[in-house]
Amino acid sequence: MEWIPWDEALTTGHAVLDADHKTLVHLFSQLSDNVKKRSDKTVCSQLLGQIIDHAKEHFAIEEQLMAEHHYPKLEQHASEHVQLVKRAINFKAKFDTGTPGSHIDLIHFPEDWLTMHILGSDKALGEFLSAKDSAEKRQS
Repeated sequence: MEWIPWDEALTTGHAVLDADHKTLVHLFSQLSDNVKKRSDKTVCSQLLGQIIDHAKEHFAIEEQLMAEHHYPKLEQHASEHVQLVKRAINFKAKFDTGTPGSHIDLIHFPEDWLTMHILGSDKALGEFLSAKDSAEKRQS
């Protein structure tokens, strides 16, 4: 079952961003399913690692697109990426060491980490990139 069902609200309008976001949503859904099934801690830790690795790759792609298209909020957006990765790494470390409450936090961990970033910063980036693409098509 999807933890976060993919719908139009999460669509940024940029195919590459949306495909990566769908992958992240799928990984978070796998994590949620495994927590609900009370899967072995190692499985959840590995999924957290996959989420972090995929997010780092995705963030690098976003930052490359922002630089290529002279996105005016590049520094702010990239700073959010740094903070999101730091929080994810810290969260994984707490989970791996068995910090009390980390299993409960695991259910809520993706909410702002994934959806809030997509709904805020990434939506704005997608709109900017779509406008740039449209302007470039009109000029050609």
